[in-house]
Amino acid sequence: MEIPKELLEEFFLDANERLTRIEMMLISLGEEMSSPDAEFLETIRREWHTLKGNAGMMGLGELQKIAHREEDAVEDLCQKESANNHLEYVDDFRIVIEKLNKKDDDADNKDSEKVISNETKKETGHISSVRVPFAMLDELVDLLAEMVIFKNRLAETINKGRLGNYLSEWDEVSSSYESLSKTLDFIHQKVMQLRMVPLNTLFNQLRRIVYDESKKEGKKVTVETKGGDAPMDKALLDIASEALGHLVRNAVVHGIESPEERQKKGKTAAGTVKIISSVHSSEVSIIVADDGEGIDADKLIEIAVKKNLEYDSLEDPFSLLFKPGFSTKECVDMSAGRGFGLSAAQESVKKIGGRIEVLSEKGKGTAFVVHLPLSVSISSALLLVADGEQYALPLSSIIESINFSEGDGHEINHSGVLSWRGEIIPLLDLGVIFDTRLSNRTKGYVVLFECEGKIRGIICDDVIGIREIVVKGLDETAGTPVGISGATIMGNGQIVLILDPRQMMKMKPNPRISEKQTANY
Repeated sequence: MEIPKELLEEFFLDANERLTRIEMMLISLGEEMSSPDAEFLETIRREWHTLKGNAGMMGLGELQKIAHREEDAVEDLCQKESANNHLEYVDDFRIVIEKLNKKDDDADNKDSEKVISNETKKETGHISSVRVPFAMLDELVDLLAEMVIFKNRLAETINKGRLGNYLSEWDEVSSSYESLSKTLDFIHQKVMQLRMVPLNTLFNQLRRIVYDESKKEGKKVTVETKGGDAPMDKALLDIASEALGHLVRNAVVHGIESPEERQKKGKTAAGTVKIISSVHSSEVSIIVADDGEGIDADKLIEIAVKKNLEYDSLEDPFSLLFKPGFSTKECVDMSAGRGFGLSAAQESVKKIGGRIEVLSEKGKGTAFVVHLPLSVSISSALLLVADGEQYALPLSSIIESINFSEGDGHEINHSGVLSWRGEIIPLLDLGVIFDTRLSNRTKGYVVLFECEGKIRGIICDDVIGIREIVVKGLDETAGTPVGISGATIMGNGQIVLILDPRQMMKMKPNPRISEKQTANY
């Protein structure tokens, strides 16, 4: 009997949620190395019992057997180190689900029954569906109904206009357009909410990787997480998961010392990996930190010199880790024989408009900070013009814009700062940054923006206005200019670069302003 695809998808979703709950409980048991109580055992038994029943109703005999075996073997968890064996059963269940999930798309694949390696077990199996609250779908239906009404009203008004009543019908056209625009905005917001999933879904995967790697390495490692309730676009989460998985694996394999070595240094035998997320306007930052041996910056520079790698003395030495080919057994080798180095991790994150920063102190530990957009869909931006070129600045970071030719009491100093509300604000000239300005600027606009609690100003010739943009990544082969996070295509086909507030915050003040133009700007 062929199982309807809709029923299979619902089964996959439910099974994945139950397996994750079992997995997290088993990992907690393995980390604590303690005996489970009756409630713990009963909870796991109940999850396996439900999985067994659901698999039986679907006619999935292989899954039913695995679940039945685990339900009967729950008491074995009272034995030391048994959590590892039971995690393998979770993996076995997931492998069968993965085969079933791919069956429709890969029916002719003769190798579909091959055993999947243990490494692949933890890194595959993305579920292509998410649970949607019915109330949210109800809201979308209502909004779509409103759109139909507005569309019909607009069509009727246009037909009237064809009869010659253009001026008298203009207000009605304008009103219908505004209503339609607002409804589209609401629909966009609701659809984006449907794509969002909590970061805990990723944190659970990372916790499993830490657990498995620590067992392989014979190390004691605990995981601390914070901010897992923060939402993120599922499509972005799936792309970023490989890079983040690599970072936590590296923290265990290369960052944290052996129990014996840690105790010699006066540290606790068990190391700690912290996974912390925080949301800043339209961006989420995920920190993967360990309390291991840290990275020797001087050693990195020494290795770069030996390898004849380009290195600017003003450059952050940790940025060397992201250069292709930078791998050595003498430093933190990010590839670890797995074919996925830090440079690859950086590139995968860049594809979705993100980046990775490194903080490390020798002897105390290392933190990788991964900055990611919350969503890659439509966003609002302010369009600026400098020397004939248009740029887009994310609206979420903007404070205000100032026309410095109006004599409104604002003052721009020729050294590159603005006196604004009692504060001295460093200024950046887009023409100087992108090498398009040949002469000093005597008038224009200053757009103030904020990032991480700091304020900067961008000098430009004109401010066009707010537009809805779709963020696109840049071609990797061409390279990404500093200060740019991506690009967007306007309605007329023009490509507009999107400014990165975080990168621009680190630039030095640079406007070319005549010393005479220092007052009443």
